[in-house]
Amino acid sequence: MVVSEEGADDSTTGARVTTRPATSGAPDTGWRPPRPRSRPRADPDPEHAAQREAEPAPAPPGPPAGPAGVPVGALAALGLAALVAVLDGTVVSVALRTLAEDFDAPLTTVVWTSVGYLLAAATMLPLLGWLTARFGGRAVFLAGLGLFGLGSALATLAWSAESLIAFRVVQGLGGGLLEPTALLLAARLAGQSRVGRVLGTISMIINVAPALGPLVGGLLLATGHWQWIFLVNIPLCLGLLAIALAFIPPDRPARAGAARGEAVAGGADAPAASGGPGDLDQSAASSDAPSGGAAAGESASGEAPEPGDAAPVADVRGLALLTAGYVAVLLALTRAGQAGVGPAVAVAAAAGVTLLAGYAWHALRSPVAPAFDLRLLRRPGFGASLAVMSCVGLLMYSQQAALPIFGEEHHHLRGVGQGLLVCALGLGLFVSMSWGGRLSDRTGPRPLVRVGAVATAAGLATFALTHDRLPLAAVFVLFVAIGLSFGLTASPTFASIYRILPPAEQPQGTTALFMSVQLSASLGITLLGLLQARAGGDWLTWLFGLLTAAALAMLALSRRLPGRPAGSPE
Repeated sequence: MVVSEEGADDSTTGARVTTRPATSGAPDTGWRPPRPRSRPRADPDPEHAAQREAEPAPAPPGPPAGPAGVPVGALAALGLAALVAVLDGTVVSVALRTLAEDFDAPLTTVVWTSVGYLLAAATMLPLLGWLTARFGGRAVFLAGLGLFGLGSALATLAWSAESLIAFRVVQGLGGGLLEPTALLLAARLAGQSRVGRVLGTISMIINVAPALGPLVGGLLLATGHWQWIFLVNIPLCLGLLAIALAFIPPDRPARAGAARGEAVAGGADAPAASGGPGDLDQSAASSDAPSGGAAAGESASGEAPEPGDAAPVADVRGLALLTAGYVAVLLALTRAGQAGVGPAVAVAAAAGVTLLAGYAWHALRSPVAPAFDLRLLRRPGFGASLAVMSCVGLLMYSQQAALPIFGEEHHHLRGVGQGLLVCALGLGLFVSMSWGGRLSDRTGPRPLVRVGAVATAAGLATFALTHDRLPLAAVFVLFVAIGLSFGLTASPTFASIYRILPPAEQPQGTTALFMSVQLSASLGITLLGLLQARAGGDWLTWLFGLLTAAALAMLALSRRLPGRPAGSPE
């Protein structure tokens, strides 16, 4: 029997130990001779010994990193969630006529499936600052994902146009949380030094929606069942939920300040949401927006505020006045399209105007920052930017809703064909929005908006006058050109607010701009239903005539936008 091998190493001390075979016939008692203690070796570099001991052990390898070192799983979940929310607003535009036929409802009613979604999403924007400060960015993101998935599931079960509108409102509440909180969390994960690159990556994903959404909607409608438009969201939401729980770390909400209500602004630290209906170049704005890189309830360094710091307060009263007043005005327009002007229309319109006037009175006197801060209009150039972005929302969504109906009425297109027609507009937008914001860093928004507005007005007027004679190929080319020119008005105007407003007012300004886009988009779709019902076969001429006037209004407003930034290269 051998006790140990000859010349084995002592792994404890590093000394060399030699043993011999045990004596044959003698029992093995387990006793071993004591091993000699070796003295610790002298450190060859004693001056740096303490420094080496203080250095932390290397961290274990983490998940694969994407742009700017952000985990790929987190970046994928955030980008896809924002894309799905924006995509759903464009997918449904292809299905309006199909829904009207299936539910045997007038188009003036069915357009509220889009209007309700947009208004619900707009309602959530002013609440983001309070929600993220109270519950944390990840919790709000997961709640938005859950609401969006729930609304999608309910929409597949809709039995009437009215029930579908209600379920779309639920979906819009979730969608309104998804896109801005996705950017908020991405900015927090990236840190100040890398926020531009990460938000630029996500914005590129989001900007695909105007081109991809109508095509996806057409493909899903080709199945013969409109329910697929909403059903496809359910597995997507479940998958994104699992990825988000695995890769997005929880954050610490600023509960101390929120519990006492020691805030000065509702949504004052809300993130600079991306192109709110998903069509803005966030990368251009993020480089100029220090507040956009920190989550609501976080400091500029990305750390959550210490207990006792101020936290946002929700302007519930103002939000109720604004939303109720605007909905009343839109309902008056809808009723006018269905039955003409009558007492019900007059009452709804009067109630809406009164509520909106009440909101204006509240907003100008509120001790906290209101939901839609009208006081920012005192800043030179901001009112013009707000008006231009309102025209952007009106133009964008009116065209997206009108083109599928035009394609069916004049060229007998269905499904994918309708989607491709809207995709032509989205393709031009994707190209021009991707570089329009960056170009404005050198030129300022004024010259770009002028050129874009003139070209957009020319294209829209051409379609208004010749749509019944243009061949289908010419329509495709025309709307690619309109998209290219139209994109030059949106990104530069959005980026300009970070030069117009001081940092403390930039989050409120961002919220106001995106609310104006959502609200004017809902107005554009409502006007589509009104004209389609009341103008007969000339509804396209009237609609695109109004859109031409909106493009010319952008041209007039451009002279009040900022010029070349100081210090920019010639």
